[in-house]
Amino acid sequence: MAVNKVSITINSRMYTVVAQESEEYITKLGEHVNEKVNRVIKSGQNIMGERPVVLAALNICDEYYKALEKADIMLERMGKIEEKNAKLQNENKKLKAELEDVNTSQVSIDETALKAEVTAAKNDLDEANNKIKFLENHIKSLEQKLREEKDKYEKREKEVLEMIEKG
Repeated sequence: MAVNKVSITINSRMYTVVAQESEEYITKLGEHVNEKVNRVIKSGQNIMGERPVVLAALNICDEYYKALEKADIMLERMGKIEEKNAKLQNENKKLKAELEDVNTSQVSIDETALKAEVTAAKNDLDEANNKIKFLENHIKSLEQKLREEKDKYEKREKEVLEMIEKG
């Protein structure tokens, strides 16, 4: 990375800063420090020499450490949130697995119920087919008896006609 030389003014004094950071960044830092020094000077009574710079540095350090504390608190909160998120994700996975099991079980229950219905319907159909076969055989038997009775009737009718003719 390139080394930058940047001139900044703090409390009316010019400083040259050599750093790898960009000129804009270093200028921004210088402006921040100068603003803090000016606040110390405006708020104090006859503060002279390096004292405003030292007090501004203390104020900046105070802000820095408070920001670090806030960052630590936020990191701690973020860790708790990540932990809670991980627990919720695991719970979500478990619930999805349970739901899948329930759906699979429901399908099994539905399949079992349908199989029972199909078996009952098949049994009813077999029973109906057996009744049909029985009735068809009974009809054939009755048709056979009817033919036999017709034959007897025709025979008797013929005998009666022959008797009448002989008569």
